[in-house]
Amino acid sequence: MEYTKDFRERGELIAQLEARGLSIQDRDAALKFLTRVGYFRSGAYRYVFRELLPPSEVNERLRQYRRDRYVPGADFEHVVKLEAFDFRLSRVCLEGLLDFEVRVRAAIAHTLAEKNVAAHLSEDHLDKQICRQSIGDKTKFDAWLNTCEEAVRLAAGDEDFITHHVLKYPQDPVPIWALIEVLSFGKLPYLFDLMEPADARHVARMFGFVHPRPFASVLRMMVDFRNTCAHGSRLFNRAFKRALVLRVHETEGDLLAHLAAPDFTQAPKPHQRLYIYAATLAFMLRSHVGGSNWPLTFRTQIRKFNVELMAPDGSRLISPEANMGFPVDWQTLALWDKGTGSSV
Repeated sequence: MEYTKDFRERGELIAQLEARGLSIQDRDAALKFLTRVGYFRSGAYRYVFRELLPPSEVNERLRQYRRDRYVPGADFEHVVKLEAFDFRLSRVCLEGLLDFEVRVRAAIAHTLAEKNVAAHLSEDHLDKQICRQSIGDKTKFDAWLNTCEEAVRLAAGDEDFITHHVLKYPQDPVPIWALIEVLSFGKLPYLFDLMEPADARHVARMFGFVHPRPFASVLRMMVDFRNTCAHGSRLFNRAFKRALVLRVHETEGDLLAHLAAPDFTQAPKPHQRLYIYAATLAFMLRSHVGGSNWPLTFRTQIRKFNVELMAPDGSRLISPEANMGFPVDWQTLALWDKGTGSSV
């Protein structure tokens, strides 16, 4: 199939949207919005206002589910409001994720340093069986050593504490509490995987998880979540690539028990939507000894969802429940109340 779409100026694109049924009251404001956001990116927010195709016309292979026509009542202002809400939501989520990231770094560094200041560089202080597993043409431990060396090399010119150590103690490895500050968040799951089971369990329990294995999976998902927010990508109506599935026995207390129900939300792909990711983040921050007010901040932002448009059947066309995986009664759950301490 040949790609036939041509470049169009923003004014032409605005006219095309109007021709397809999207009401535009202020063309100058619409032009500024498209200049700031971009036509293609705005399409992610316009998409939910397009008419659904009848089942007979849906093309699953090409992911075609909607017409080019917009539903009656759809207005460009709805798109603007939705993008603004999503932008602020991303900043709120990033705040919680950065807090979590700092806490995880501290937890891993302290747990390993208690054994040895360079425990991260010795199989004797890590899980030997995991360390010796193959990854490509080397072991996981060898790959990890390369990661550490690269992190120190890149940081030596920018971070004074690394430069100081390298110059003053050239024969000694950078201690774990310093190294972990220059590792990217995306590398932390690899170190966590190499930790001895007892050490990994200790870290997991600091965040409300009984076992390290599900926490390791969640850690990777939080990396995906953080990257999505940090790169300015859309959260509204997103299905993350990794499905987050939690079982009741895997976490302490019952704050996440509602996620075990198969019908906890009406949204499709419920285990890949924002709610389950945000709920798990809220749980981990609350479970940590430091406590957190972030769940309340997140709840406040979701309450600001202000795009009101009714579908032909009389239901709300878009909502946190339908598009982001929120349970209908989510605001009544203890997870989102004013408590900030441990959940256990």
